[in-house]
Amino acid sequence: MGWNVPPQEHKVFERNPLVAVVVELRFHPVLKIPDRIADFQEAVRGTFPAFQEVQRQLVNLGPVGPIELRNERLFNMAKADDSATLTLSTSSLALESRRHEHRENFIADAKAGIDALLGIFGSVVPTRLGLRYVDVIDRARIEADLGKPATWESLVSSKFLAVPTGFADLEGTLFACEVASSMPSGGRQTIRYGLVEDVDKQPKFRLDVDRYVEGAIDPGELVPSLKSFATDIFSVFAAAMGPALSEWMAERRS
Repeated sequence: MGWNVPPQEHKVFERNPLVAVVVELRFHPVLKIPDRIADFQEAVRGTFPAFQEVQRQLVNLGPVGPIELRNERLFNMAKADDSATLTLSTSSLALESRRHEHRENFIADAKAGIDALLGIFGSVVPTRLGLRYVDVIDRARIEADLGKPATWESLVSSKFLAVPTGFADLEGTLFACEVASSMPSGGRQTIRYGLVEDVDKQPKFRLDVDRYVEGAIDPGELVPSLKSFATDIFSVFAAAMGPALSEWMAERRS
């Protein structure tokens, strides 16, 4: 048995609690990527005009032998408003948005990067495709926006408020859970959730959903898979959403 979350029709809201949306495509290394990064940058420059090259140091720990240090070049391309960044290395392509508004726009940006990768470097062999949504529900902010008190039980479904019944209530309580399981359509989904403290020691509910598939992946199915993953993740969010959170998000009717 795996995840059995009823699919939910996608909705668009006036606001959301998302703090990050990330898609990552990993593939067998293509060593000529640094030599043709100008071609890749030109292909996506209309969407991601800013460019920066950075170095990252990787540490490889084998079962025996010395620690191996390796430098990797990363090529970052960002939108003019800095709302999303596309990052390419010799073995991965990632898109991260910190101001997510529309699923269709995010998938279109990911498609632009994937199309450029496949169009310039040809037979790229994917090994993992993942889509991750991270929501942070801030009760104090929502109460201020709504102009009335809100309990955690009104913001989040009881199915996701997993504290031992009768031993603790949610006021002054922190908890974290992680559940990972297979998906009926293939691949896996990991959900991390709980009441956690932020840097100001204020409690917030965090919902982190990672939908992914590993192993051989048909390059032609990458974008359709992302669309399917987004539906799976939204279904989890809809199952976790309480009435006060729905009121605060305000579904867009037009």
